[in-house]
Amino acid sequence: MPPKPKKMSKKIIIIGQGIIGACTAYTLARAAPDYEIVSIAAHPIASGATASGASWGWVNAHTDNDEEYFNFRNASRLMWHDLIDELPKLAAQISPSLVFDLSDDAMKTAQAHHADWGYRVALVERAQILEQLSLFRGAPDLALFTQDEVAVETELAAHHLLERSGATKVIAQVHALIPHGSQIKAVMTDQGPIAADHVILAAGHGSPDILRSVGVEYALDQSFGLIVRTLPVQKFLATMIMGMDYHVRQCRDGSLLIGGAFDQHQTSAMDYEHAAQSLCAAIETAFDLDAVGIGQLVVDRFTIGKRVLPHGGRPQIGRVGHYENLISLAMHGGVTNAPIAAKTASELVLGQPRSAFSAPFDFTRTRP
Repeated sequence: MPPKPKKMSKKIIIIGQGIIGACTAYTLARAAPDYEIVSIAAHPIASGATASGASWGWVNAHTDNDEEYFNFRNASRLMWHDLIDELPKLAAQISPSLVFDLSDDAMKTAQAHHADWGYRVALVERAQILEQLSLFRGAPDLALFTQDEVAVETELAAHHLLERSGATKVIAQVHALIPHGSQIKAVMTDQGPIAADHVILAAGHGSPDILRSVGVEYALDQSFGLIVRTLPVQKFLATMIMGMDYHVRQCRDGSLLIGGAFDQHQTSAMDYEHAAQSLCAAIETAFDLDAVGIGQLVVDRFTIGKRVLPHGGRPQIGRVGHYENLISLAMHGGVTNAPIAAKTASELVLGQPRSAFSAPFDFTRTRP
């Protein structure tokens, strides 16, 4: 006789299949292999419909000189290193970064704070930059250089993490949570209700409407940014570049991922195609591409990224209101913060002590 299917002790529903939801599914699958995990999203991961699909994929611990938030982000950055070691096929790699989107004084202050906290970040001048990036004719006079950050192909990484979790994937629209006393007993979708022992909300800008269904008013701010992907070109750039007017990195397939400043491209009257071409032109000006046989960059596609911004700018991760089995994960920097958010969700589900790094970032029910 064939073996009987393994009986699962509890069912966890994760709403959202972006990088945070996928990382949470993977983390929980390892921490609680006897739990059934159901991952629900309105669109497949690779549809580009999630925030992860419009992410530049930069994992870093830079903050606005906030040590508490630095410790949180840095712990998550190191967890990304562990994931890369665990999952050789994960679409992520350790990569250096060069940042000059701040004034010189602000960069000096940031370097002093972050280095004091143990971050391997240095101030570098133009001559030092050109020693490493000889094609970078737009190199600034001063920049922050960090060696051990991570570049993530976000949709590919989310897909791989979700596959490795073994979660049951459901493509459905979530309309409401169904409460029973201090518990959420089910999630109502356009395919009917799905019962749950725990519900983890990692739905980004979809979270406020879902929380409103159980009387929780929760508002998120947002900002916009244009992300352009070019057709693949010869490999020439191994460092992630963050400048005042653009950021650029080269992906595994040779394509360039180019972003503009957030909120620069958010009006309905914006000619996005022209803006995308302008970003490509900025990279053509900044780098001597002719030296490596690259002609004009060609836009493959572009997306308009919409960042999730809890009020105050810091992550909010924790149980929601009086609901004992409802956990919300809301934050900007979801790519960087996904592993530590996932670990915190796992700790809350399993009744374990919460990590000291994440303790200051509990969920706050807010309405401006």
